[in-house]
Amino acid sequence: MKGSWKIGLGLLVSGLFLWWAFRGEDLGEIWSRLTSADPIWLLAAGAISTAGGLIRALRWRLLLSPLGVQSSLYSRWAALNIGFMVTNVYPGRLGEIVRPLALSRMAPVTMSGALGTVVLERALDTVALVLLLLITLLAPAFPDEATILGRSIGFAVSGSVLVAVALLVILGAMIVWPSRLIGVVLALVRILPGNLEEGMTKKLESFVGGLQLLRRPVQLAKALAWSVCLWIWMATSFWAAFQAFGIELGFTAALFTQCVVSVFVAIPAAPGFIGTMQAGVAVSVSEVFSVAAEPTLSLAIGYHLAGFIPVTILGLHYASRLGLRMSSVESDVEDALGKEEPPACRPPGPEDPDDEA
Repeated sequence: MKGSWKIGLGLLVSGLFLWWAFRGEDLGEIWSRLTSADPIWLLAAGAISTAGGLIRALRWRLLLSPLGVQSSLYSRWAALNIGFMVTNVYPGRLGEIVRPLALSRMAPVTMSGALGTVVLERALDTVALVLLLLITLLAPAFPDEATILGRSIGFAVSGSVLVAVALLVILGAMIVWPSRLIGVVLALVRILPGNLEEGMTKKLESFVGGLQLLRRPVQLAKALAWSVCLWIWMATSFWAAFQAFGIELGFTAALFTQCVVSVFVAIPAAPGFIGTMQAGVAVSVSEVFSVAAEPTLSLAIGYHLAGFIPVTILGLHYASRLGLRMSSVESDVEDALGKEEPPACRPPGPEDPDDEA
């Protein structure tokens, strides 16, 4: 079965994280706390998390601007939810590639160009999360002498900063020396048959074009501001979830939890961040802020479901309208990457000519 090793590896990683998070805990007590959570606050947490996609969609317009692409808010919102849905149900984080594929079917942009903006988006998210993490560590409400997995907070911060700096250096090199990047990649693909070299050149040029916001300092600063706002907004969803489970922690804890969870869900695992999400919440809420394990783990399960269900339903809805089928999504991606020209735009929803956010 194609990709079966990815499924097996993802399930193994998720299983290990679930075992680590739930080992030795009272599952009956966790279930009891989960079922007794305040439904209004839990629904609010899910709604806030889902609405974060609108902030992403607004930011995506700015990232696409160097490509001269006119896209509606609807098309970007739909593509985002399709990508999230695929990530939730398909192994290998394929949703990150399906998202630009979906947009390329609704807006006049190449898939490789849109993919470049997704890479830039991830870099901005990393920088924003590092900045917010530093803010939480300096906040008076942050517990003294806290550790993460036996390591000092300073160690974790240093590692995060190094990753962010390395990522920005790599992206900067891709912008300053794009021809050298293309040359290196083409040297690697010349051993392949056919006219792959010519097609790869066009795709790489389009991909690098998606990173051109790095050449526009003012717009780049705006995009970073959008990223900071996004993760503050998402932290609000954790704060609402705290209220649902009677966890008396403030916004500093919610913001720190969002940063930690973002690191954990980046680890390749089973679809939908199963295991990594729960472990991230356990580390932040229980280990750092000393909340008992039972309410922490019930929070981890409830928050996960509150965000997972609506975005998956939305993604399935938009994928159906666009004609994307889960049974062929991987082959659709391969076919799209093999094309040199963008597909004809077929917007499945209303136009949004006034989208100037």
